[in-house]
Formats: sequence, C-alpha cells, structure tokens
Amino acid sequence: MVEFTQPGIGAEMAHAVALRHRLEPACGVRASWVAERRRGEVVGVLTAAPPLGWIGSIEMLSPEHRSYVAHHIVEAEALSIAPQVRGRRLGHRLIETAAVHYAGLGYRLMLGTTTVLSLAPYYRQAGFTVLEPGEVISVVDPLGMVLHRPADRHVVQMWKALHAEVTVVGSQMPDGTPLQLLTQVLVPPAGSPEVVRHDDGSMTISGGGVRQIMDARTAGMMERMYRTPVTEGEVREGKAEALRYGFEPVMAARLRKASGYSLPELMGPPRGARDSTGRQ
Repeated sequence: MVEFTQPGIGAEMAHAVALRHRLEPACGVRASWVAERRRGEVVGVLTAAPPLGWIGSIEMLSPEHRSYVAHHIVEAEALSIAPQVRGRRLGHRLIETAAVHYAGLGYRLMLGTTTVLSLAPYYRQAGFTVLEPGEVISVVDPLGMVLHRPADRHVVQMWKALHAEVTVVGSQMPDGTPLQLLTQVLVPPAGSPEVVRHDDGSMTISGGGVRQIMDARTAGMMERMYRTPVTEGEVREGKAEALRYGFEPVMAARLRKASGYSLPELMGPPRGARDSTGRQ
C-alpha cells in the first residue's frame, strides 16, 4: 500500500512503478497506473498482476495450466490515493481503468484483499463483491477441479467480474459448509477443438485441421471421465506419473479413477522408457 505521507512521495512511487519489471509471458500481465494533477503532481497509484503466489501454490496444476490461470485472473495489488483528493472517486476510476484494460486482454476476474474492514463499502461501490474475513474464494476450473484461494481470519478477500458470463453458483464443502463457486472464469482457449455429439451417441472432434470420430462406446467413456470428480489428494498422488506420460495431472487422475486402471496399465510404459532388457 502506498501512503502519501511526505512531500514528493507520489512522484517517487510513480518512478518506482515505471521501473517495475515486466513478467515473463507465461506469467501473465503486470500493469500499473498513476493519476496526476495538471501540474504533474502524482495523487494516485494502482498496481495489478496475476496472483502468482496463489497460482504457484496449487500443486496439482501443470506449468501450462498455471500459465492459463495467470492469463484469466488478475489481482489489484495496491491502491492508494493522496489525502487531498480523496472523496472524488479517483480510486474507483483507477480500478475501472485497470478492469477495462485487463478485460481487453481476455482476463475474466479481478481479485483484491484488504485487512481494513471499514474499506468494504468503498470496494463494493467500485464493483467488487466483498467476502467475510477469512472467507475462501473458489473458482471452477474447466477440467472439473475447484481452485480454492484461502485467506487468514483477518484478511478480507473480494472479486470483480471482468466478463458478463462470470456467474456465482451455490454449492457446499464435503463437510456441508456453504460455498459460493465462481464459474465461467477459466474458459477453454480460443481455437479449442469443436465437439459435436450425434444422435447415435458417437462424437466428432474437429480442430487444428484434424477431424476425429469416436464411436458411442468410446465417447461414453470420455464423457464419464470428464464427469468423474477427483480430490486434490488424488491429483497430487498421481502427479509424478502423469507428468511422465505428458498428461495434465487433473485429467490423468480422472482417467485413472473413471477406468479403475493406472496409466501404465492403460498405456504401457511411457514414451522413451526402457523395458526390462534395457531397450527403449
């Protein structure tokens, strides 16, 4: 948080913001904004970036999947307005500018946190849904997992939709605790294969110049796999095996659970592995 407590601190912070390193492309987009008076005095600062600490802590995600999340979810890291211009909705305008910018890049959700409970009305007026202290943010992943972002008991989390399709669905934890799920945040990327289901149960998958037809039995097995729920423990347990086979860990866990077989039983040894005679 930037505090405008000393003369010139705004200009100093603006300079620091300008020098902040850009993220690697796989890590998403970091951006910053400053608000100035006509004479060049800096009176507002907002910085935003994907919540990489949280994304990196989700062990079951592959590096590619983490990058995918980092290009859909952004966090307002810091917002501060000089005391002499507070009450003029400058902070709200900075937030909206950032929201429009990230929405244009394909981001669908903006997160934020605060430990100052009295700021909750301010952020609600800026379009955020403000949660209770310690409440978890839960985002539905298209592979069927729910990505939970926990918070300490004194931390207030909030979220702001950057796309009209983002919706909230009521659910519950395994122990019965009510849970609000954010859906349509993580969507399949553009250019994903097109899937057409036929009356006889078969399925046609088209994309990238390739067209594949699955019979009804195979299509049914694939559908059961996608609908099979898996826990974080099940994903973590088979992660090393999944990576040896080049599988997304979540999908590998679903495949194992839906079929009742391990990946070696289903596919044989991983590509490049040596057999008992030492041959590849």
